[in-house]
Amino acid sequence: MNTKMKYAENDKMSALVCQNYYMLFVLSRFGIPMGFGESSIGEVCRRNGIDTRTFLAVVNMNLNGETGSKEIEKVLIPEEIVRYLHNSHEYFLDYRLPSIRTRLLDAISDKDQHDVAVAVMRFYDDYVAEVKKHMQYEEQTVFPYIRALVQGKAGKDYHISIFRKQHNQIESQLTELRDILLKYYTGKTGHDFNAVLFDIFTCAEDLRQHNALEDVLLVPLIERLEK
Repeated sequence: MNTKMKYAENDKMSALVCQNYYMLFVLSRFGIPMGFGESSIGEVCRRNGIDTRTFLAVVNMNLNGETGSKEIEKVLIPEEIVRYLHNSHEYFLDYRLPSIRTRLLDAISDKDQHDVAVAVMRFYDDYVAEVKKHMQYEEQTVFPYIRALVQGKAGKDYHISIFRKQHNQIESQLTELRDILLKYYTGKTGHDFNAVLFDIFTCAEDLRQHNALEDVLLVPLIERLEK
């Protein structure tokens, strides 16, 4: 995955995806379908009713850890970022994490490792419960506050700084599970085991990117709106 190039609206959307396969997740969360031919990023965004500058800010944040100039950040659309994050929550809770659970259960079903398997699955289920709690807080408190703020209807009893101070790194326990399986699981392994390990690696990175987008892009944007 290319982590150095910054993309602009005249670059081809197909080039963005082919050079950075992680962008498939980004396209899905913006609701952009495949089949964009030779169209530029700007053309595809306009065709799908998406603000190009906001899309590019998310793309470059994911690839480079930054969104661009401060002037660009001032014109981003908060509602589009919130919708992107909401779609990310649906992906993690309804698809990715349940899928990993199913594959993990199959991969560590060695009868000689039954006690280990039980402990691993309990650890995983507790972790997913924490992720769900984290994301529900955003859905029920943070996102409604942002929508109200944009409409000039936000109350004075909540500020985005409250979210920033308690925002934790939800990928850390998944990384811990990865390390437990790598270092201490001694049962039979094979394609299934390696495949679910790969899923855990990539999901942890995806969650890290998700958190970084909130911290680096969303929170500063909302702090400016509050001022």
